[in-house]
Amino acid sequence: MAKPAVLLIGGLDPQGCAGIAADIATVQHHDCHALPLITAMTEQSSKGLTKLGAVEPAKLLAQFENCRADFEIAAVKIGLIPNIDVAKAIKGILEQLGDDIPAVLDPVLASSSGGESVSAEVQSYLLRELLPLITLLTPNLPELAALTATSDSPEQGASELRRAGIKACLVKGGHNDSHFATDYFVFDEAEFYCYQEKLDKQVRGTGCVMASSIAAHLASGQDIRDAVVLAKAYVSRGIRLSETVGPYQVIAHSREAMQLADIPKLCYQPELIGKQFEFPACPQRLGIYPVVDSSDWIKKLVDEGIETIQLRVKDQDETKTRQQIEDALSHLNGNPVSFFVNDHWELAIEAGAYGVHLGQEDLHDANLQTLADAGLRLGISTHSYWELARALAVNPSYIALGPIYETTSKQMPFSPQGIERLQQWVDILSDRYPVVAIGGINHERAKALKPTGVGSVAMITAITLAEDYRAATQELLSLWQ
Repeated sequence: MAKPAVLLIGGLDPQGCAGIAADIATVQHHDCHALPLITAMTEQSSKGLTKLGAVEPAKLLAQFENCRADFEIAAVKIGLIPNIDVAKAIKGILEQLGDDIPAVLDPVLASSSGGESVSAEVQSYLLRELLPLITLLTPNLPELAALTATSDSPEQGASELRRAGIKACLVKGGHNDSHFATDYFVFDEAEFYCYQEKLDKQVRGTGCVMASSIAAHLASGQDIRDAVVLAKAYVSRGIRLSETVGPYQVIAHSREAMQLADIPKLCYQPELIGKQFEFPACPQRLGIYPVVDSSDWIKKLVDEGIETIQLRVKDQDETKTRQQIEDALSHLNGNPVSFFVNDHWELAIEAGAYGVHLGQEDLHDANLQTLADAGLRLGISTHSYWELARALAVNPSYIALGPIYETTSKQMPFSPQGIERLQQWVDILSDRYPVVAIGGINHERAKALKPTGVGSVAMITAITLAEDYRAATQELLSLWQ
């Protein structure tokens, strides 16, 4: 397949550390093709920006027409807008491309080294005319303060920009004096905080790289929440591996595999930033992990030697659900079985279950501190990178990824993750978190997944709808042993 083409509109840093140079390197490392349009031939050094050097709008538009002549543009990233005429030209470009092409605007208003800055006229035009055409705005805290009447509140500033017409806003928090680099993201469907510990490095070009990385992920069809999380992980890795170039530390565009420490954590309330929960550990290999809907199945499968099992009771009142959990526990007969209850965390605590499994929606309602204090293990479902970031913030006992394959057990809003994605998560997580694969897994598929090193495979219909559940269970147990 052809690489997605990303239109990069921004200024040229003659020292090659930021601007278009950083954008091109980032997009290429995301397996996309860069189409650079130069808005300004800047004059700058470590002592500051001495001249913006705006290009003629006609030249910019001619660049654009030449790009569009041979490439289908999949996304746009916009950086430095040096004057009002260039701003108007960019508006024309965005209107020609239309709403279907995602556009990320990183509002570069001044160089981090100081010196000349973008005029108030351009800032005003950006707010009035460009914001409604943009998919995502990525201001840092000083830029947010310059664009809004809000001095220090990411939430209020982003809300003001949303009222001005922006579809989504990511306020980058690297300039705050907190222990964490915390970004605030908001769009129509959700808002959240994405955070990780700061590294003790002053690195040039991080804002350009962040916005370009998001644009590249959007060009490749990623959900915008995944694009934000993956871009933050990319920048984190780039800072961790940053290199000294002249007087600067610059982002390393490395092919090194992502590490667990690179992935940010995600929460929905500011008071939870940096909050640590302590859940007991699970065995690294939970093995064959049936998910069943009745206590009767618990008895059948424990008798067959199953050592990890989950009771998922739906559409029953609390009394019946409590009875199912109590009956299931009685069927364990003193065997060392890791018995998880799906969703009903309060009843699980009351009954003394081994653990609880929660979906992403259930994390909103559960009292995680009460659950941790009760000493229960916690497993969390994930279906995407942003859900993984949410799970990491909770610090669970295991992390489940799915659906690995198409599943008929319930309607899923997520596409199958596949073996390659599972392998990536095992490589990143398994030293710290047991990984459970779930979704559409039968005996043959479990056999295909085993070489990934995943410690557990969960299934529903492969056992409960088998012609001979005993034979199916024994085949799976034999395979995993």
